[in-house]
Amino acid sequence: MSISSLKNKVNKRVKNSSRNDFQDIGGYIKKKRKELNVTQDIVSSGICSVSYLSKIENNQIVPKEFYIREIMEKLDVDKEFFEKDLNDSLYLSKMLQGMFYLDDDLIESSYNEIKDIKHNLTINICKLAYYIYFGKTDDNQYVMMLENLVNNMNDFELKIYLLLASLYYISLEKFKITLEILLIGNKIDITNDSLTAMYSEYTYLVKQRLLKKNCSSDDYESAQGIYSRFHNIKRSIVLALWKSYYISNENPDGALDLLIMMKTSLLDEFSKDFYYLIKAQALYKTKCFNESILCLNNIRENSTFFYQKTILLYEICLIENDTEMCNSINNILKSYKPDKHQLKYKVYYHYLLEQQKDSVKEYLRDIAIPYSIKINDFYGLEKYTNEIMEICIINSRYKEAIQHYKRWQKEKNRISKVLFE
Repeated sequence: MSISSLKNKVNKRVKNSSRNDFQDIGGYIKKKRKELNVTQDIVSSGICSVSYLSKIENNQIVPKEFYIREIMEKLDVDKEFFEKDLNDSLYLSKMLQGMFYLDDDLIESSYNEIKDIKHNLTINICKLAYYIYFGKTDDNQYVMMLENLVNNMNDFELKIYLLLASLYYISLEKFKITLEILLIGNKIDITNDSLTAMYSEYTYLVKQRLLKKNCSSDDYESAQGIYSRFHNIKRSIVLALWKSYYISNENPDGALDLLIMMKTSLLDEFSKDFYYLIKAQALYKTKCFNESILCLNNIRENSTFFYQKTILLYEICLIENDTEMCNSINNILKSYKPDKHQLKYKVYYHYLLEQQKDSVKEYLRDIAIPYSIKINDFYGLEKYTNEIMEICIINSRYKEAIQHYKRWQKEKNRISKVLFE
């Protein structure tokens, strides 16, 4: 996907406003009701309760088809206008609700109802949501195919598609492209709390990953505000976990304070492992090594975080000069085969090994820094740049230190350009 090409397509689509059918069902009903200057009491009378209509308008529920038809008739919407796209839009709303509440069953059941439908734009966006959510291999095919159909999407479909495309690029660890896509999507002005919250959440996470921390707090507060209002405990806890993770290096006490407020009984196994890893990292930073090890022991052997757990345990053993345990852990790490998302931790592990040799500078220059740039790992890039600059300064190689600093600033400026262009 070419970002410049996607920008041009989206801008052209927004300018032409090629589809005038209703966007998300709830948003359309609210907009139409306000255009007619009628109250929720009047519209809901004889159909449903006022509170039920309010939930429909605010996309808190996926309404039954009967209610939509009755409400549309009361709002004097031509039956032919909405009949064609009603079922497809309901499926898209279901997928969005499933993603918002992290409801695996709703997404799975919705997909099973539509999986055999072909040559349908809205349904293909639903399928992409399913593939992205469950990490299926067909996601690339649908991301690229749907890019060519941007001009045929309404605003609701387009905004969901761009959110899904951004999640696809997060999975590839292409965070600069992800940020650009999210910023494009944020310019599409539609009222939908679920979309607003998820856009804010992922914008926060990507900005944090790219070390744009000062301009990410509003995104975090926006997402958490909506999650709190809709009692979305799952996403609220997961987002708080990520915040703890990102502040654990610079503010370990703050990370521990956030973690203390969480009920581990509400976490699934993946999140529990993540929780204990973050807590262990924060305790390590505060030099509470025994407490850190106790947390690491709570992480499952088959966990996604096993590799990070073992590397942190190795660091603790290095500090405590436990040679026997270091050798034992080394054997585990050398035989472990990390997946593509864990390669940056492998780079860090080899950096720990190289620290004990004279070749650490060459390793930082030739491997650690270039790889961090390649995968947009700005946390790693900052750490490795500071390390190599310190080595250069100790050896009175000031010009070389400045060159590394300029390279670091160049990468940071590339991200600033995306945010402020």
